[in-house]
Amino acid sequence: MNLLVLATGGTIGSAPKAVGLDTDTAQTLLLLQMYRQKYGSGVQFTVRQLCAVLSENIEDDFYEALCPALLAAEAESFDGIVVLHGTDTLPYTAALCAMACRQLRSPVCFVSSAYVLTDPRQNGLLNLRAAVRYIEAGGAGFVIPFANGGSTVEIHLATRLLEANPFTDGFSSAADAPLAVFCGDEIRFSVSPLLPAQEALQRPLCAVMRAPLRLQKKIAFYKAYPGMQPGASESSNDVAAALIWGYHSGTAPQKTLTSFAKQMRAQNRAVYLAPVKRTAAQYASTNALLQSGVHPLYAMTAASALARLKIAYNQTAEDPEIFADEELYFEEVPSPK
Repeated sequence: MNLLVLATGGTIGSAPKAVGLDTDTAQTLLLLQMYRQKYGSGVQFTVRQLCAVLSENIEDDFYEALCPALLAAEAESFDGIVVLHGTDTLPYTAALCAMACRQLRSPVCFVSSAYVLTDPRQNGLLNLRAAVRYIEAGGAGFVIPFANGGSTVEIHLATRLLEANPFTDGFSSAADAPLAVFCGDEIRFSVSPLLPAQEALQRPLCAVMRAPLRLQKKIAFYKAYPGMQPGASESSNDVAAALIWGYHSGTAPQKTLTSFAKQMRAQNRAVYLAPVKRTAAQYASTNALLQSGVHPLYAMTAASALARLKIAYNQTAEDPEIFADEELYFEEVPSPK
């Protein structure tokens, strides 16, 4: 099996240094050496060091480089692609790449580590093994394998990954529904009405971008909290819209955000609220926001909501506000039956 490895830095590509843990390109070769020592040489890894950055420092130009690198790999004879990435912004990168590169037929696994590879607590090697076995088992799509502890690895759909728990450093999927589990060196695919089947992940999707990804239009991102005061306007001309990440019930501060939405609309800038529930019985505060012109984004993670808007406002084929209502890569979690 022949796999392309795109190394970008992150903890899995870092080592202890005088300034603290920082990127070190030698760690990619160390990871592959560790893999061969433990699992043999049955996999051919082709390594390309795309960049070396701690993922908290990623900016839009990172995505403008990563997405073309993923798409370019399609023309080569790789059985799959492994992206080595940091954990802090892993959900954001995985969601954006899955949407922007959804036409890619090769499986893409984002592999990270909770600790540097020289730390005995590292799980990068196990996560890489899970990625290899997922591809060998015929797994499709954009996924993230991650072991929260022990020898079991959950494999998450790229657009369903929640941010890591800041106290355990573990990851989970929206609705606690991982796509597959890796245990005992075997992949077990999940069967759930909450998840797309492997057949759906294998089905070709049309490209959403007519040209290479350029994220010139920005999305202002606000987290709801008691007493929040978003800016009355966005002074930068490249800000096209705002995303409010609300509370779990699909609510957000009514008075402040109703006023904010009206001011943004006066500047021809849209405001979005996520994650809104698909129900006829919304809270009065949510109804007030929607009636003021706030657009709902339903049943998705913050990372997926932001990724969808980044793409919507940087594509040219369709009105962004219409495009923003379209599901791009299985990001909307179905309501339980």
